[in-house]
Amino acid sequence: MSLKIVVLKEGGEPLGDVVIDARGPPEFFDAVILGGRELKSVVAIGAVEGGVPIGVGKYTKKPVAAVVEGRVVIRGIPISLYYELGILEREIVEALGRGVTTDVALEKLKEVVIRERRRYKRSQTLAILAKYVEGEVAELPPHLIDIVGNLSRDEARKLFEKLLEEIY
Repeated sequence: MSLKIVVLKEGGEPLGDVVIDARGPPEFFDAVILGGRELKSVVAIGAVEGGVPIGVGKYTKKPVAAVVEGRVVIRGIPISLYYELGILEREIVEALGRGVTTDVALEKLKEVVIRERRRYKRSQTLAILAKYVEGEVAELPPHLIDIVGNLSRDEARKLFEKLLEEIY
């Protein structure tokens, strides 16, 4: 999978698969967590407005990467050494290759579980996920397949552990 990565420094059209927006003065500096891993080749300099957030700042927890109109937009500055050696593209492809990022899946699951617990005092989703992670259930119901369907069982286990940490 080859992505066209465009770095916007001044004006210009975002005509790539991945757009790194380095325009304007930095709002803050932070590390980018994309696809559950920290990117070493990009430093976040601000939040992305609009779109579906897929990456957050490690320390600020603000959305620094999002899918906007079918493109991945990262508000940051690429580190030139990584950019020149081609490591930037490889790192972004690996992070985006997972499909649904674990951060987005975690937030969606957390919303579902909290909603169920408010309404029924128990979460059926949490119980089903626990059984799936332990191997007692072979398949997930459709509403969970939409959220975590493309994750392996090991990735689902890690996601389940993060979910429990954040809820309890």
